[in-house]
Amino acid sequence: MTRKDLSNGEREQIIGAYRCGTRPLTIAQTFDLPPSTVYDTIKRYKQNGSAEPKKRSGRSKNFNDRDMRAVKKIVLKGRRTPLIGLTDEINGYFGTHFCSDTMRKYIRKIGFSSCVACKKPLLSDKNAKARLEWCIKRRSWDEEWKKIVFSDESRFCLFHSDGRTRVWRKVGERYHTDCLTPTVKFGGGSVMMWGCFSWWGVGPLVLVEGTLDQNGYVDLMSKHLIPYLRQVGEQHSEVIFQQDNAPCHSASYTKWWLQTHDVKCLPWPAQSPDLNPIEHLWDYLDRCIRKRTPLPTSHADLVNILLEEWNNVGLEVLRSLISSVPTRVTETIKSKGWHTSY
Repeated sequence: MTRKDLSNGEREQIIGAYRCGTRPLTIAQTFDLPPSTVYDTIKRYKQNGSAEPKKRSGRSKNFNDRDMRAVKKIVLKGRRTPLIGLTDEINGYFGTHFCSDTMRKYIRKIGFSSCVACKKPLLSDKNAKARLEWCIKRRSWDEEWKKIVFSDESRFCLFHSDGRTRVWRKVGERYHTDCLTPTVKFGGGSVMMWGCFSWWGVGPLVLVEGTLDQNGYVDLMSKHLIPYLRQVGEQHSEVIFQQDNAPCHSASYTKWWLQTHDVKCLPWPAQSPDLNPIEHLWDYLDRCIRKRTPLPTSHADLVNILLEEWNNVGLEVLRSLISSVPTRVTETIKSKGWHTSY
């Protein structure tokens, strides 16, 4: 067991007894101290004229600034390497024997911490370049965004993992019905919806049954999109339709149909959901559904609730989302076409 350092009073008592002629062993027994402590104190007094120990310089750093730069390079090279793997690699590089906890402290000193990786679409250099060029052409847009009708498809599940749900419960209530998060095999099923919106309000929300190919997509647009474009056209003389590059959107028949019906389309860069505000509208809609009590238990219930919540989306929500597009464009330019926070 490690003993605390002697106090100044204890040192003075030891030296006082020694100067009075008391033997060191007797001093140790009298003050209940290890003999080595008494002998060291007396020896220090003889050499320095004082029993006070020299001030300690403190523990020296094991890694200097140059070493820390090397550690940073190793971490940057192995961002997905577990802590124990980084520890082994750094120890092997320096010939040290640090444990994982010590290595975590050093890694934190250079500003790194272990986090869950964000999920973002895979971007290539070509994608990033196209995104950057697209944004540069439209960085001065302001009122122009009010002309755009944003569209997309999204899937909504009856049951899905929301992470860990916390509940208040007593001992023995772990499996009580009110304390469980129900799960269903294969997620309980889902529905695919197509929708669009603009500065002037939400458009139609349509259930997509089966796989949406170019024929089904053209049929959907002829029944639901065209009437909404005419409605928005009453507010803006020029209306521009936005869609991503999904196969049914970019098919030759779809392009021909849009041209023959005089639908002006906004060119869209691939892998760019962060530039489309409807993605956040889907998230908003999903949160509204999850707040419902009880939650929908069938496909029909889910579709009905989706339609109800969709029609209840306020104009301020839609306009806030569209007003965020210039910021999205600016962020994409700053990131040189790569991922943004949206």
